[in-house]
Amino acid sequence: MSVLKGKKMDKKQVQETYRETTLEEEQEYFEEVENELQCDLQTTQESIDYRNQAIKAQKKYMRDSHGDMDDEEFLQNMNNVNNDTFFIEHAAKQVDVLAHQIESPYFGKIAFEYQGDGQVLPVYIGTNGYWSMDEQDQKVYDWRAPIASMYYDYEKGEASYQAPDKEYFGKIVEKKQFDISNGRLHNAVDTDEKINDMILLDALGKNSGTKMKSVVATIQKEQNALIRNKTAYNLIVDGRAGSGKTVVAMHRLAWLLFNNRKTMSADNVMILSPNGIFGDYIAGVLPEVGEDNVPEKEFDSLMEEILFVDCDYETKLEQADRITTHPDMESPEMKNIAWKSSIAFYQAFNKYLEDYTENIKFKDFHFEKTEFTKDQIEKMFYNRFARYPVYERFEKIAYFIADRVEDEQDQAFTDEKHQKMENQITKEMIYQYAERNLIELYQDFLNSQAEQYPGIEQYRNEYGKVCYEDILAVFYLQIYFYGCKSYDNIKHLVIDEMQDYNIFQYAVLDRIFKCKKTILGDSLQVLYYNPEETVLDVLQTVFVPHGGTGGCQIKTLDTAYRSTCEITEFCNKILEADRASDEAEAHPLNRHGMEPVTEQAESIEDAAGFIAEKLDYGELDDFDNVAILCDDEERAFAMYKELEEYEQVTYLTNQSTVYNGGVVVLPKFLAKGMEFDAVFVINEQDVMENRISRHAFYISCTRALHQLYVINVTNQT
Repeated sequence: MSVLKGKKMDKKQVQETYRETTLEEEQEYFEEVENELQCDLQTTQESIDYRNQAIKAQKKYMRDSHGDMDDEEFLQNMNNVNNDTFFIEHAAKQVDVLAHQIESPYFGKIAFEYQGDGQVLPVYIGTNGYWSMDEQDQKVYDWRAPIASMYYDYEKGEASYQAPDKEYFGKIVEKKQFDISNGRLHNAVDTDEKINDMILLDALGKNSGTKMKSVVATIQKEQNALIRNKTAYNLIVDGRAGSGKTVVAMHRLAWLLFNNRKTMSADNVMILSPNGIFGDYIAGVLPEVGEDNVPEKEFDSLMEEILFVDCDYETKLEQADRITTHPDMESPEMKNIAWKSSIAFYQAFNKYLEDYTENIKFKDFHFEKTEFTKDQIEKMFYNRFARYPVYERFEKIAYFIADRVEDEQDQAFTDEKHQKMENQITKEMIYQYAERNLIELYQDFLNSQAEQYPGIEQYRNEYGKVCYEDILAVFYLQIYFYGCKSYDNIKHLVIDEMQDYNIFQYAVLDRIFKCKKTILGDSLQVLYYNPEETVLDVLQTVFVPHGGTGGCQIKTLDTAYRSTCEITEFCNKILEADRASDEAEAHPLNRHGMEPVTEQAESIEDAAGFIAEKLDYGELDDFDNVAILCDDEERAFAMYKELEEYEQVTYLTNQSTVYNGGVVVLPKFLAKGMEFDAVFVINEQDVMENRISRHAFYISCTRALHQLYVINVTNQT
């Protein structure tokens, strides 16, 4: 038996014949897999062509024979067309997967000797698995398969993996990494920890590309543990900039979809992303590993979709402009933002709402000739349906009242009539007992706090819009009273850039998405929180009480894979004064490059001239993606106008949804979650003056992979 075949060998064979494979033997196995993949691709494509012809023939027959067909025959023909169409859609996805596999069928291999019987199983690991129909053998294992986890978790020696039935123990007797591209095997390397680091450094040293790609060949051990985490109901990953948080998020989704095929599809998962550009940036990862893309949404879009309060309110962008352009942390405005985003404010608001709910004045309720007593209503409202949102409790009670009416009238209502009556009863009960304008109710709460916190009752900005921090509390108030069932189909929610959400946003998400969550971010990239609490405090306040099995697990990632040592160390120094004693700084890999360059400029024109010189002399030609980050959209547009004569320079705004590479000018806040080969950070304010400015500066600088330029305008430090 060949040691290359994917079947176990018995103990005698292991002792007598097992040895690590040569490059020639690996080439033989590679060609065998390639040939089978090519045959499968051809067969699948021929099946698609055949079904397409069948659909055309079926439709022609239906057109030609329409007058002669009865309903039964017509429906049978339509079913045939639909079945063939479904087959083609599925087969087309399989063609994409096979084509990708032909380019590179696998990237790694382990040979695992099972404890006890001594059998060895060679396991080739790829982005997708491949089952040979001819040999009835698993030629390649999907990286998400349980046995493949050992490739990421162990070097040669003792190892184990958890299968659905039990945990298997043994040892890895061979481990290889393959260099395969364009359908050719270039090399096979016996790996150890040192070799793995070299391969990782080589991958990190390359340019980033305009879209995030799957990195299954270089997933690290600590990332793999998070991707495959089964125990956390809410998994919270606090990772330093460039530590692979988004890698974890996207590959965790791929792992969840692969391992929950029977209960979860792409439609049951959602990503909450910071902006449209980020959504475009991550759009290719899941299709690359054979999964459909999942729905993606920004929080403000979610709020616009659900919130029915009739008022003008600020956007997240407008609030961010308020914070970054006037970052006086002692101003009444900043104190208001801090207090209204705090745990204490959230708890005080909840207490106010609980008191309001507990003091609703009930009385006997009459509908047509049916009467429900005050005591009956109170018992259902405060006991039987206490777990539901306030107004949803009235809906539940209305169902029972409608049933009573049906019984007393001694007639069976249609479902439509019953529902119409329920709606009418619900409306009347809310009107009688608890109807309140949400803005007015929120204002009443603010007024109740005004003596202790002067100025807190101010909830509109200078343009008359409800401030962003206030509309978030009102949104929570609506969900508290009305609930929301729009996303009950979602079984897993991913929240990226966790530090950008306040406690009311998390409370809203917890009530709308009643499912498991993966929440990722960097507590060091937070722009503004109450100084006495952290984003992790907020998350534990909201999610721990509702955690369910596994509760709320907080994990950290502190290795910075994105940037060179020089850039990472430069960024660490920015936050030396702000980092709490228990907050780890980023630890760079041993990848070196140029020191960050700091320049002074007298004006935005001078700063643009410095960049233009780099463009003219081709100093940026080796980089695929270059970002010029400015304080806000207005300044970014001014910089773009200075450089627009260069074809490769483009401009991104908050409305942009696509980034195609080249040199891009954009406001700093839009770059969150993204990475670029080289970054120019344009500072028109003193970036070290206060905590907000320092953190905004840190966020900008950590976007750079290979080269960082900092240009301080008008003598800023």
